[in-house]
Amino acid sequence: MVGMMIEKLPSTYASILNALVELYMMSKKPVKSRDIAEKLGINEGTVRNSMVALRAMGGYIESKTGPYGGYVPTQKALEYVKMPANTVFALDIAPPISINKLPTNLYVTGIELLDVINPFSNRALVRVIGDMKNIRIGDNVRIGPTANSRVIIEGVITEKNEGLRELVVAINKLIAIPKVKVEMLMSKNVITIRHDSPLKEAAKVFAERKIRALPVIDDEGKIVGLITTSEIARAYYEGNLNARVEDYARRDVPTIDKEADIYDAMRLMTANKIGRLIVVSGGKPVGIITRTDILQYLASLD
Repeated sequence: MVGMMIEKLPSTYASILNALVELYMMSKKPVKSRDIAEKLGINEGTVRNSMVALRAMGGYIESKTGPYGGYVPTQKALEYVKMPANTVFALDIAPPISINKLPTNLYVTGIELLDVINPFSNRALVRVIGDMKNIRIGDNVRIGPTANSRVIIEGVITEKNEGLRELVVAINKLIAIPKVKVEMLMSKNVITIRHDSPLKEAAKVFAERKIRALPVIDDEGKIVGLITTSEIARAYYEGNLNARVEDYARRDVPTIDKEADIYDAMRLMTANKIGRLIVVSGGKPVGIITRTDILQYLASLD
């Protein structure tokens, strides 16, 4: 498809558009004007006025209404900031990148292996989307797992080209993730608490077991939430020590079926920015799998 002709924007509009795209890439949710204003250190009114102009100038942005609304970049916006037109959708399948063991807002759009016939000089050309300005030559990088080939690459960045949005990585380790069920790696010693239990009972379990989270179950033993030490602290602050677990339990609990693949577990952890998942069978918690469990298993494959 031939790219559309895009006019050069005033510097303020261009900065706001770049910030919008970057913030949207991080959250995959509509972006509030105040978040853009805070990122750029400008007045929120300036952001709102600019958004009106960007929408009127040919549809750089879309507005979403409601309490969870905000601004969303269009294909034209992505083209303006020199990102692939399908970037927003690609984020659902693009493998993430971590630098020096820290997560980044960079995602991979393509990997080409170089020097494959030379075992002493194996490199990869990595095409990325996202903000490259904090990437340095010599940084340790971890890429993946990739969606189709289920590969993880670890190495050192030897070259960087922001114009072409490319990195060259000297590969130290290349791991293909085998198909292994979650139940093979999970910890089966999962402690739960009933939804109608006093909050004090949860606090007692935390203190005695030296843990920080408990799956909450209903009368049938199915998971209905999660209670953590943070909720206990909030209840204490609010003076509600006689409350029940269900009064403070979180309802959005990331779970995974015991029959699922560990690759699915890794993707869920990445998407939710968490380090553990409650493993269920028939809706009932049967174990816990952590990022450490998976990494230790992958390390044993060397």
